[in-house]
Amino acid sequence: MKILIYFTFSLFLISLALTVPANSEKSEIKHLRDVNGGTNCAVCSILVTLVEQIAIVYNDTIEETLNNFCNYIPEGIFRITCQQAIETFGPIIIDGLYAKENGDVICHAMNFCRTDPGQPECHILPKKKSIQESSFFLKRNLRLKNKKMPKIENGICDISIFKEICDYIKKIFDLHEPAIDIDKDGHSTIPTLRGSSWKGKDCNDFSKNIRPGVKPLSGDKASDSNCNGIYGRAPGSNLTYEELFCQNSNQLGVAVLGDSISAHFSVPEQWIDPYKINSAVFEHLAFIVENELDWPHLSAITGYMNNSWPVQYDTTNSIYQKMLDRNRCIFRDYQNVAVNGASTRGIQSIAQTLSRNQEQDFPMLLFLTLVGNDVCNGKPNTLDYMTKPDDYYNNLVSVLTYLDGVLPKGSHVMLTGLANGSLLYEALKETVYPLGRVRSDIYYVDFYNYLSCLQISPCNGWMTTNDTLRKLTTDYAMMLSKIAKNITDTKKYKNFDLAYTNVPFDEMMRKWESMGGQKWQLIEPFDGFHINQLGNVLLADLYWDILVKEHPDWIGPVNKNNEQIRKLFGDQGGY
Repeated sequence: MKILIYFTFSLFLISLALTVPANSEKSEIKHLRDVNGGTNCAVCSILVTLVEQIAIVYNDTIEETLNNFCNYIPEGIFRITCQQAIETFGPIIIDGLYAKENGDVICHAMNFCRTDPGQPECHILPKKKSIQESSFFLKRNLRLKNKKMPKIENGICDISIFKEICDYIKKIFDLHEPAIDIDKDGHSTIPTLRGSSWKGKDCNDFSKNIRPGVKPLSGDKASDSNCNGIYGRAPGSNLTYEELFCQNSNQLGVAVLGDSISAHFSVPEQWIDPYKINSAVFEHLAFIVENELDWPHLSAITGYMNNSWPVQYDTTNSIYQKMLDRNRCIFRDYQNVAVNGASTRGIQSIAQTLSRNQEQDFPMLLFLTLVGNDVCNGKPNTLDYMTKPDDYYNNLVSVLTYLDGVLPKGSHVMLTGLANGSLLYEALKETVYPLGRVRSDIYYVDFYNYLSCLQISPCNGWMTTNDTLRKLTTDYAMMLSKIAKNITDTKKYKNFDLAYTNVPFDEMMRKWESMGGQKWQLIEPFDGFHINQLGNVLLADLYWDILVKEHPDWIGPVNKNNEQIRKLFGDQGGY
């Protein structure tokens, strides 16, 4: 029972998060006036289906499940909201499931879903007969039993009992700078809310002159100004430890400016798989939500710690870690400036949250990688909404010009093209979606079609059964990639070297298959769209190989003092 309680409430929080589209602009709550109910319809259908399936797996009745639903949720607004939600929707869900109706029908009856004129009936579960007809009879029977139907005019976040939680989550997803940053230097002392999960932890939040990446003040003879844990004067020497161990060591911070791939978007598979649910997988729910459902601390560019939580693969591998292994002096000098949904259209505003001072800070190795959103959208006529070539060119040149005014001299920028997203469909088309594992009745093809029907697909051009559309989308992405490469061939900048590389997803898949794996094992189960933690581990190696082979001068020599730094300063203050 506890398993279901934790699961359902946490998925409710995710559903609220998913009604707030994360992108480079301020978010807007999705409304039921979106096609066929949009995100709100999908959330409702998934929740009701999961309640039914978990009750089956754990041999609970629907009444028992819902009656005990809120007991394990912490007291306060979450528990109060939960109790109000059960009171409002519980009787309808119970009657609907006992009437042998499924989540699609029940959510139509509750008015979260509908079929707009000229639109097909959207369903995630196999459809036996008309959903509209079934929901009409269910509504009629509920009225005969005097069951009160909730009045839903717009979306879940317009329902009074959910408004406070929606506002809380909306603020999180609108936030692209640290929520706690007293000295306004772009670095924080807390991990979430754009804190040290994203940028190196501040070691003094009351002085903007003390932060990761700054050149040491007075050699850090008395205190640690750049937060790398190295400070003090060496005994028997006129030199400080910073001067002795780090001076002339070619320190480079590591940063990424990108989208949800760089931020490492991931909703735990265990949250939507009835067979894998247990209380441990929700232990860090608040942390995950406050990080926007992203895992930058485990990502391919800026990851810095291995994972001990049961919801992610345990190993982390990143460019930052590899650079740190070469030079311990760059400890904590990482920045993940990535936003879910980012494309070249809004990247300059995101770039303005990069924390670097041209005069005071060390140079950076920065990855500028926007791998899909310039061709991805949920529109039926998806090709019409892709970024136009001239706009793509101008957007990239604009942000590179901005970076030239921000990055310290001696920096390096690696610009990537777009990924080949057609790999997703080929890898997953015959795989059962987690929501369908109880009855083997929902495949990723069904999931993709469902999102497309509701016009909420992350990428209608690639997450589709239409072979022609997938090819057209890939061709367009490769055309934009050529524009990016042309920029690196023709543009020169004062403060950084610029180079281009393809996004090595194809190589990542081939490498994994050569190790005995299968392609689908590298893709996030929840959305079937992002690479997972294992994929991030492989991606870091591939990017590193590119740097070693093509740009060895960028990564610099190994610092011969690394072992002495470890011996004297241990974990250098930790993360």
